[in-house]
Amino acid sequence: MERRVSGRLVLLAYRPARDRPGSGAMLRRLSACGRWAWRHALFAGVLVAAATLRIVAAAGYPSMLWTGDSAVYVRAALTLTPAAHHPGGYPILLWLLRPLHGFTAVVAAQAVMGLLTGVMVYALVWRAARARWPHRPWLPQALGCAASIPVLLDGDRLQLEHLLVSDELFAFLVMSAVTVLLWRSPVPRWSAGAAGLLAGCAAVTRIVGLPLILVIAAGLVMTGLNGAGAGAWRRRASGLTVIVAVGAFLVPVTAYMAWFHSHYGEWGFNRHGAVWLYGRTAAFADCARIKPAPDLAVLCPKRPPSDPRIASPVYAAMFSKESPFRRIGGIYGPRSNDLARRFLWAAIKAQPGDYLRVVARDTLRAFEPGRSPYPTTWTEAKYHFPKSARRALNSAAAVRQTELAEAYGGATGVTLVVQPYARWVRAYQARLSLPGPALAVLMLIPVVGVAARWRQRRRPGTEAGARGRDGEALTAWLMAGALLVIPAASADYDPRYVLPAIPLACLAAALTLIPRTPAPERPGTEANPH
Repeated sequence: MERRVSGRLVLLAYRPARDRPGSGAMLRRLSACGRWAWRHALFAGVLVAAATLRIVAAAGYPSMLWTGDSAVYVRAALTLTPAAHHPGGYPILLWLLRPLHGFTAVVAAQAVMGLLTGVMVYALVWRAARARWPHRPWLPQALGCAASIPVLLDGDRLQLEHLLVSDELFAFLVMSAVTVLLWRSPVPRWSAGAAGLLAGCAAVTRIVGLPLILVIAAGLVMTGLNGAGAGAWRRRASGLTVIVAVGAFLVPVTAYMAWFHSHYGEWGFNRHGAVWLYGRTAAFADCARIKPAPDLAVLCPKRPPSDPRIASPVYAAMFSKESPFRRIGGIYGPRSNDLARRFLWAAIKAQPGDYLRVVARDTLRAFEPGRSPYPTTWTEAKYHFPKSARRALNSAAAVRQTELAEAYGGATGVTLVVQPYARWVRAYQARLSLPGPALAVLMLIPVVGVAARWRQRRRPGTEAGARGRDGEALTAWLMAGALLVIPAASADYDPRYVLPAIPLACLAAALTLIPRTPAPERPGTEANPH
């Protein structure tokens, strides 16, 4: 009996794989994995190149690059309290990463966010293109890679991932919200809620994220009403979906405002937000036309600044020697925010056309072919990888930076530069960054493409689902446009503020280029590409 059993076990062990029980399912899984890898082989090469680039950058610059706001973020992370002058989303991330003992973990986390942002752009484009070209696997790959390359391989974005500021986290959260929003059409309510929640987290990371909920609501309407059988029921369903998104958006926003109120006794995101809006009006305010109240006359800006290194009137009105805030206790003085709020509304009310002109001018700076030293020469210099170890501008700031770095994780506050990797990365950034005219082309493609198709939208035989794709492209385009306009309308132009809009501009352009009617089916091809 024992010999029979052992003999059967030996035969089973040496039986060919195709004859074993369950081997068919295993072979099918391996075959499916092989097909999946083949479908994304081109993007895998791009992703490996992007990851290698970030490894070299981390070898050349193993520490974070500090800016004027970095100390505020680190101090808030050490005490886990809301900062008085900036939202607290980024300090919460720093607090979560603090047990890893050092800023190297922060560099790695922000690099992963950059890679995932490119992956999300590729996934959305590939998914939409695959539905239109189900039997041409290389076309979705090529279009998805073309859309993700400006995100994954851009030199300026690589440098942004090394800056100790909130922009990379903000860009990742916004792109995550758009990905959840556009993954299915029409949008399920749970997706709308997730998108609203992510947008709310982005808003408590940077205040410019607050108006983005309006873009999400518009996107839900555009993608929800373009489906087949649009009618009263679908309009009601779309309205409920918008309510779910807005409600989810308010959860992190309200929670953060309550946390802020518990520390400072007032509801908001910061204590001096009106000061920054005042700086926006300093570019055009004419007190001869505004006729401000006597107590507001002290805030009438003086132009031009005496320091030639300051190109921005906003920066001059807030930080230069000619700043009117010097006469009322500084920009963070006890009366500064209230006076600034009253002055800015008086200026906009008296000069609405000048305000819109300044906003349009500074928005268009994002499309200039070169990068001027704006807003100041030293601010613009911080957006390049340094040649050598960089210290703070003055000794007091250097000591404070060092103390904060040591308290955070025993790291040094001085930027570490390791050759030859730093030299390679610096040369890469100087040569391979998305120029302004290229961004302008990306923003124009959806406008031209969607406008051309709207003429054919109501023709008989036009597929309703295909029309819905225009809503997806317009949602991404509106989000990119909002990220370009809102900073110019609320603060000032800054090259760093442009970078979160680039992934969305690439996504909108790629979605516009996808045909709105599927390619004819070939015999034997799969009907469902997903």
